[in-house]
Amino acid sequence: MNQNRFNPIESISRFFGLSAFYALSALLMSVLSADNEYVSVFWLPSGIAFAYLLLWGKHYWPAIVIGSLASDLVMHHPMHSSVFLAFGHALSTYCAVWVFCKLKDDLDNLLNDSKDFLIILAIASITSCINALFSVLSDHYFDPNNITNSNGYGFQVWQANMLGITVGTPLILIWQQLPRGWFSQPKRILETLAFLSLTILLTSIVFLGVFHELIGWIAKGYWIFLLAIWAAFRFGCHGIVLLILYCCLTAIWGTEHGKGLFGSDIQIGLQNVWLYQLSLTLFGLLTALNLRGRQQIKQALLDKTEELDTYFHNALDLFCIADMNGYFLKMNQQWQNFLGYDLAELESKPFLEFVHPDDIAATKQAMADLMSHLPVKNFVNRYQHQDGSWHWIQWNSCTKGDLIYAAARDISEQKKTEDELRLAALVYQNSSEAMMITDAENCIISVNPAFTQCTGYAPNDVLGKNPKILSSGRQSPEFYQAMWHALNTTGRWQGEVYNRRKNSDIFVEWVIINTVFNQDGSVQRRVALFSDISEKKKSEKLIWFQANYDPLTKLPNRRLFVDRLQQELIKAQRDQLSIGLLFIDLDRFKEVNDGLGHSMGDELLIKVANRISRCVRKSDTVARLGGDEFTVIVTELKDNTDIDKIAKNILTALGQPFSLGNSQAYITGSIGIALSPVDADNFEDLIRYADQAMYAAKNKGRNAYCYFTPSMQVMMEKHLHLTQDLHIAVTENQFIVHYQPIVDLNKNQIVKAEALIRWAHPVHGLVMPNEFISVAEETGLINDMGDWIFKQSAIQAKRWRQHDPDFQISVNKSPVQFHTHDNVHNHWTDYLKNMQLPGDCVVIEITEGLLLETATQVTEKLLHYRDCGIQVAIDDFGTGYSSLAYLKQLDIDYLKIDQSFTRNIASHTSDLALCEAIIVMAHKLGIKVIAEGIETPAQCELLIQAGCDYGQGYLFSKPVAAAEFETLLTPRVSADS
Repeated sequence: MNQNRFNPIESISRFFGLSAFYALSALLMSVLSADNEYVSVFWLPSGIAFAYLLLWGKHYWPAIVIGSLASDLVMHHPMHSSVFLAFGHALSTYCAVWVFCKLKDDLDNLLNDSKDFLIILAIASITSCINALFSVLSDHYFDPNNITNSNGYGFQVWQANMLGITVGTPLILIWQQLPRGWFSQPKRILETLAFLSLTILLTSIVFLGVFHELIGWIAKGYWIFLLAIWAAFRFGCHGIVLLILYCCLTAIWGTEHGKGLFGSDIQIGLQNVWLYQLSLTLFGLLTALNLRGRQQIKQALLDKTEELDTYFHNALDLFCIADMNGYFLKMNQQWQNFLGYDLAELESKPFLEFVHPDDIAATKQAMADLMSHLPVKNFVNRYQHQDGSWHWIQWNSCTKGDLIYAAARDISEQKKTEDELRLAALVYQNSSEAMMITDAENCIISVNPAFTQCTGYAPNDVLGKNPKILSSGRQSPEFYQAMWHALNTTGRWQGEVYNRRKNSDIFVEWVIINTVFNQDGSVQRRVALFSDISEKKKSEKLIWFQANYDPLTKLPNRRLFVDRLQQELIKAQRDQLSIGLLFIDLDRFKEVNDGLGHSMGDELLIKVANRISRCVRKSDTVARLGGDEFTVIVTELKDNTDIDKIAKNILTALGQPFSLGNSQAYITGSIGIALSPVDADNFEDLIRYADQAMYAAKNKGRNAYCYFTPSMQVMMEKHLHLTQDLHIAVTENQFIVHYQPIVDLNKNQIVKAEALIRWAHPVHGLVMPNEFISVAEETGLINDMGDWIFKQSAIQAKRWRQHDPDFQISVNKSPVQFHTHDNVHNHWTDYLKNMQLPGDCVVIEITEGLLLETATQVTEKLLHYRDCGIQVAIDDFGTGYSSLAYLKQLDIDYLKIDQSFTRNIASHTSDLALCEAIIVMAHKLGIKVIAEGIETPAQCELLIQAGCDYGQGYLFSKPVAAAEFETLLTPRVSADS
């Protein structure tokens, strides 16, 4: 039944349409009435009204009243009876519709099958009684003179309404939609025209008696039934109801006019027509409806099959049909995507070919269950893709007959996800990092075992609680506000947090918090990962301390000292202040370290650090740079008074004795001072200048402090350039050797020479040894230079010994050369042997301070020279410290009196007395004496009288080149020369 919303225009048109159709059909039926103008065996308006109310609603029943009343008034029936009958028709139809709605649930399909038609037939049989009753009552009360056969009249009315509903209602319900396909193709058009033509022809022959003279003897009523079968099979319900309506109208008209099959007796003929039409209607409609039902079922099956095939081939899951041997018979497209093979390759193949070897046994067991007609559900195995990879499948299978119907699903991603989740769970449960998960309300919902191990809280202690349970109170509210701001804006935060364990211990943890959001952006979970970094913090603190502080004295080391000095320089420049830097080096620390041992040396350094620290202000910085070097940064200087006071206090403190175990040590300090910004405004120059000033203090005699002056920098730069040039000189062999004669004073003859090095500088000319020997000793170049001089001297000795077989050349050897760990002494003796020279052709000159050296290597080298015949002379004797025991022990051959004694020698002077004493002592020890610096004959005469053996000085000759020296080699040299 139509349930569309109310439309006034449409409702009015339907209302008057029903009234008009009802009136016109009533007039048509009245024209066909046989006995009188009120009765007909076929009352089509009842069927029209019933169908109309079924289609559009019971509320249109007043249109029946109007239509019935209009038709009666047109036919000049009495008003009172017309009104009465009109309401009777409306009531009958309304009741029929009401009953039909009660009996049928689906009102959208009003005539869908034969059951619906039988319901209409039953309702027509019952509700037609109402029309019959109203007709009888109308005649009884409004036309009593016409009551001749009321029982027969009521039955006729019942017949007419019953047949009208039986024929008319299906006609309207079916033909509300026009038939499809009757005129779609030429053959179908011809068939349709043939059916219509044959319908007209046969009904005319059977019911109107057309061609009665020719074929009347064969014009039988069953022809129509044969035609109905054709109509039912080929034209369906549309053809049947059209045939029935046309047959009904022609049969009634032919009977009333005495023609056709039922025209012999009108009264009996009409009854036969009613029975014939009812039979034809039942036969035709039931046949058509049954055929349509079967066709609908077939079509439904086809649609369902097509739907299932569509689903089968387009489903995202895997569907297949296989036989009991496991061969694929039918598969959907997803199998091709899943395994990479064409369907033609997969079909007619056993699926065991694709199963993973580890899953074949379980798959065969599943096949055995299916052969026993047991369903297999949620079975999982692996299939091999064409590329060799394996995919997981989950199966649901059942059997029907000899076929296996299986639905499968690719669960590779699911298995991967499960593995990942399982792995994540393993990581979560076995992670060494503590993990905590909270919900959107910041309540703890999960913790891992590492959390319990780290905090001491078991899961039951914290689940459902706020993480504040771990708070130590060490962080400020601002700290947590910043943390929550980061979490609410970025969803992430990390940093150090001090928390409290269950046993109240405070620990430091490194926390990383990430937020998991819902799709709408709201918080779903927060995940916190943290680890105890307390030990790490301790280690970092220790590492930082070790990197920035001296482990022995606990003072800042060079790194931290430089950093603080830079910061203080920046601060001083900003505030326009002065700072001072004290560079302190301990005097004679090596003696304590070597004499008392390194442990005592370390203890001394600790005490020195404490004493220096007590001499400075709290704002100053004391640092140990390394070894015995300390520095002090003095800040915010107004004048030099403060720094002078600090330097003096440090020197005084260092000058006090140090108790080291059972011994006491005495040391002093040398302090260099540089100021900023006066001397330098950067840390490198300031340190360098303070270091230079410290060396200046040492040169002044130690235990002093000295301020940096620009001249120190000039001297340092000169020293630097000299060092650079000296390296070049050694490489390019820029040295020459001059020789100064040594005269035998008793014979007045040159018997020896001293080899003296000169530097032929390409820029500065001839450079004397006193300007570069100390640098050579500092840099170690003295070893190469000494070796070169020795070889040059040996060459000259061999040349000059040709004139005097006893001629000797003295070669100066620096103490530095004695302290090297090479075998130069062996090399020198080997060199002499290679030149076939005796050892006594060379004299090694050493300083008397070398005799005080207790090093074994010094003694061994001197003894080695003695064993090889090389004589040893002590140069500059009397200016230093000498050991008479070593003079005898080491078999010293010569003593050279320093020129400071001979330069001022005169009769009855102390210098003469000293010279005489040295000569007497040397002779008593069997040592020859050479006097240096003889410049006058008087000096020479006094020395001869004192018994001196040899003389050397400008009186005889200054140092000259080898070629010039050879001119001096005469058998005798006059003292006057």
